[in-house]
Amino acid sequence: MRKILILMMLLTAVPASWAQTTGGIKFFQGTFEQALAEAKKTNKVLFVDFYATWCVPCKHMAKEVFTVDSVGDYFNKHFVSIQVDAEKPANKPWAEKYKVEAYPTTAFIDASGKTLLQNMGMLRAPELMEAARTAMGEMVNFEQLYDNYKKDPKNLATAQQLLLKAPSFLAAQDGIEAEKWVTRIGKIYKDYLKEKWGDALINKKDYVIINALGGDNAEDTQVMMDFINDNLDKWIAAVGKAPVYYIIENNDAMTEKLVKDGNPKYKDYVEKVKGVYAKAYAHADFNGMTAYQWSKTYYDALFNLHKNKDTGNFTARMNSLFKALGDKTQSSDYGKAAQDLYNAAGKKLTADDHHQAISWLEQALKGENDVTSKINYLVMLGDSYKFLKDYNKARSYYNQGYALTLQMGQMEMTQQMMQFSIKRKLSELELLEK
Repeated sequence: MRKILILMMLLTAVPASWAQTTGGIKFFQGTFEQALAEAKKTNKVLFVDFYATWCVPCKHMAKEVFTVDSVGDYFNKHFVSIQVDAEKPANKPWAEKYKVEAYPTTAFIDASGKTLLQNMGMLRAPELMEAARTAMGEMVNFEQLYDNYKKDPKNLATAQQLLLKAPSFLAAQDGIEAEKWVTRIGKIYKDYLKEKWGDALINKKDYVIINALGGDNAEDTQVMMDFINDNLDKWIAAVGKAPVYYIIENNDAMTEKLVKDGNPKYKDYVEKVKGVYAKAYAHADFNGMTAYQWSKTYYDALFNLHKNKDTGNFTARMNSLFKALGDKTQSSDYGKAAQDLYNAAGKKLTADDHHQAISWLEQALKGENDVTSKINYLVMLGDSYKFLKDYNKARSYYNQGYALTLQMGQMEMTQQMMQFSIKRKLSELELLEK
């Protein structure tokens, strides 16, 4: 979840006017307050695209969605539209008011400032148009759908519509209202799965629902994994490969949890890689290795690391895996290996272990785009250099990490926690150097 759209002039300095475009949405140029006033004056709804300059999905929407002529025709007629860089200090109060937690976030707001509809994440043109028509009352909104559902709970078409709209509706709720709706939607979701269980559930819309609303309960997730796996060919035909990765990601997550808990039953899940889930894992590319070879090597090493703190065995196995994967090794693979060392062995790490972690983290930084991950890598590098008593390098990496926290935008709580932690580490360095 990141962001950006077409470059805007400074929102706090540019006089109110319309952006001149040849097609698509004509975005209002001015402050949020000016746009809201324009919406009130023209008796229109305000459409807001909350973005940030580093968000790839935001760039995609700017280039591929907002420029569509039919989208522009509808939006220019019905809305005052504005793009808001939510990470600029002047816009922060508005992003907080409308609970912008990820990018892009699109919101339809009436002239009084009340949210009519809000969506988190990238939308394609048809999805954006559906949201716009719903905001204008041309399509049934969420609460109306819920009323229709209550009148006829067995109407699966209504239930499906309701569940598809649930994530964006929940994103606009807060406090007690949010808790109330989470409970309601959770029950509807379970009832819906029970009624449709079988081939009727194997379609794109229901997969979107499963992926968005499922996963809170491990037992329920396991049941869904097995259902998808038992009907994998049908799922692939209906949806593509996404259900394959649903199985792989959840099986891996369950395996790792058991490993970190020191539970040897993790081996049962590793065996599923070449057993019941073999067809799913066959779709993953391990660059010449089998999925089972990779899983067994990694999880055996990780289990040994957590149980016996055998860092030498772990680093040797991981380097063997990275060599086998070659240029298909991802930044997150290197970063995770270093994080595994820190989490499992902590203060028991030797100088050699820290040198190995440094090597992995340097590789991880090369291809990483996620700001939070970069900060974590930089802080870990600082920690390793502090252990090695190279305080200048440690300070340099801590400072780089702190600088990146300034790009975290609306992740305010996480940002403050990271900044506090880095400041504390810098203070510790000063004491060590005295």
